[in-house]
Amino acid sequence: MVTDRETRTAMTSNDSSPGVEIIGLSKEFGVNRVLDDVNLEFRPGSIHALLGANGSGKSTLIKLLAGYHTPTTGSIRVHGEELALPADPTVLHDAGVRFVHQDLGLIESMSIADNLALALGYEKRAATIDWRRQRATSITDLAAVGLDDLDPRTLVGALGPVQQTLVAMARALRGLQPGKGVLVLDEPTARLPNAQVDELLSRCRLLRDQGIALIYVSHRLDEVFAMADRVSVLRDGRLVFDDVIAATDDQHLTQIITGGAAGSDAADIPAPARRAVEPGTAPKLSLRGVCGTFVQDVDLDLRPGEVLAVTGLVGSGRSELGRLIFGSQAITAGQVRLRGRQLHRISPKLSIERGIGYVPQDRKQSAIPSFTLADNLCLASLDKHMSGGRLSSSSERTVTANAIERLDVRPADPERLLGELSGGNQQKIVLGKWLELDLDVLILDEPTYGVDVGARKTILEAVLEQVARRELSVLLLDSDIDLVARYADRVLVMRRGRIATELVGAEITTERIAAASYAVQDLSTA
Repeated sequence: MVTDRETRTAMTSNDSSPGVEIIGLSKEFGVNRVLDDVNLEFRPGSIHALLGANGSGKSTLIKLLAGYHTPTTGSIRVHGEELALPADPTVLHDAGVRFVHQDLGLIESMSIADNLALALGYEKRAATIDWRRQRATSITDLAAVGLDDLDPRTLVGALGPVQQTLVAMARALRGLQPGKGVLVLDEPTARLPNAQVDELLSRCRLLRDQGIALIYVSHRLDEVFAMADRVSVLRDGRLVFDDVIAATDDQHLTQIITGGAAGSDAADIPAPARRAVEPGTAPKLSLRGVCGTFVQDVDLDLRPGEVLAVTGLVGSGRSELGRLIFGSQAITAGQVRLRGRQLHRISPKLSIERGIGYVPQDRKQSAIPSFTLADNLCLASLDKHMSGGRLSSSSERTVTANAIERLDVRPADPERLLGELSGGNQQKIVLGKWLELDLDVLILDEPTYGVDVGARKTILEAVLEQVARRELSVLLLDSDIDLVARYADRVLVMRRGRIATELVGAEITTERIAAASYAVQDLSTA
């Protein structure tokens, strides 16, 4: 019996010339080589999945193709013609190479028609916009992605996630010729509810059948096996696998992606012994049936002096979970209890008063670049520095000096503006702000993302010191499975908004975490 995957392999085993050729492409940032002599071909009428763990080089490759970066060595050809590098976005667009990035780049307060026109131009009559023609053109664009019944006058903010993604695809597809177009999709399902993933995958299959070359960047193996014709894997900047989808399976592909999960900077930092929590110890924080926009029915218990890690792929829901607990995003269902008491109202202000701190993934949400280090460090603890109704500058200076020394902030200048510091030193200040409070629970969302190994060590040691000294409970939301495996006492793996797996003790290994994260689910195929 011929399988669907074998059929797809046969369909794409043709002699069509590549839509895009990547030839010996390398990229260095200073002394770091993040992409190393990569050679790839993307052919018309094919869905080519591009996979790799965080830091594998996927994003760099896409940015080189888009003209955002200039390669150190190598070349790119589109339909046989070599591009001048860095690639000119206008030249790429005219050559039929289009992009739908994870951040869709849509303006929610404007209509669909306006969003399309801002990128593609308005239909005009003389010097004025011809709104009738503009609406007709928008209807044609939307029909190309199956949105035949959508009024172009609708505000983008009123659309659901899958409709917004399809609008971005419609914007990218205008003018593409069958057999000539190349569409790059960067994590297109990361923000979609489970029920809407199949709709987008079906649309991708139809585009493939029209002769479009799709470059599909994803972490989700279930989607890859549901529709991809070919798959390539990057690891540590190198191409380590490139073959038809029928040549592999989910277990084999997971092993190739993780490569033993080596290469993280976390490996350079000594790991502490796992903390054992006494059986029957009452949790500090409990969640039961908690739901949000994407998170569904999450139960968890966080105990005193415990580092509980929640990990998962992009779009798994781990970051949203942190926002729901802290109150920066509304919970739609479920209960949250702190020290056994149900929290009926949750907001950032109330969370801080209750002893819950939160370091978000984007440090700009938790700090003010135009403020000094001293001002940022004291933002969450102003009440501690008030004297006679006024802010005590001496108290502020003392706290700032202690935090700068403890966290090894460089330069050690309390009056330096935060925005003038490196990313790692900014993150130290963000963390220091919360460590000034007498917290019971600290939520850390990707706390060491984009910082060097030295800053990582300082940040983690500062947190673990608080865990040991006063039984701070830490909820670590992180995609770095090396870091999670080394520092967590327990691990919860999320997939598509739900807790899928719990790992404890000897079960906490990079291999087990990776396998649980990439676990393949059945998706219908067309």
